Amino acid sequence: MGPHQCQVCVHAESKYKCPTCLLPYCSVMCFKQHKEVPCSREVPSIQVNRQPTQPPRSFEENDEEGWRLDESQLEAVAESSEIRNLLKDEELQKIILKIDSSINAEEELDKAMEGPLFREFTEKISSIINPEEQSLVTQV
Repeated sequence: MGPHQCQVCVHAESKYKCPTCLLPYCSVMCFKQHKEVPCSREVPSIQVNRQPTQPPRSFEENDEEGWRLDESQLEAVAESSEIRNLLKDEELQKIILKIDSSINAEEELDKAMEGPLFREFTEKISSIINPEEQSLVTQV
């Protein structure tokens, strides 16, 4: 089979690719035959030194200490171009994944706060969700 050959009939030159799995095919007939068996695209996974993960945290629990952000705070963080740009950093993504998947997330969070990248990220989020506190700090 050549690189431009239909992977379904194996006779004709492929002109198209399946939008799901990218398998090359040559015609509607071959596409229909290919779709008789559901296909999927493999998504590469980020390889991080995986530790046993904790079960997902429940957001239904009471927030007695007021730690949970309200909807307007969450929207402000999501809309921040600075936060979006920071989250493009693969190293920061790995740090966040390691914290989130850790059995002892609080310990991982403390370790992450020792590094400048994660500290900058958390300070930026803090300035977005508590702008009045930031203005007090800059006035002092």
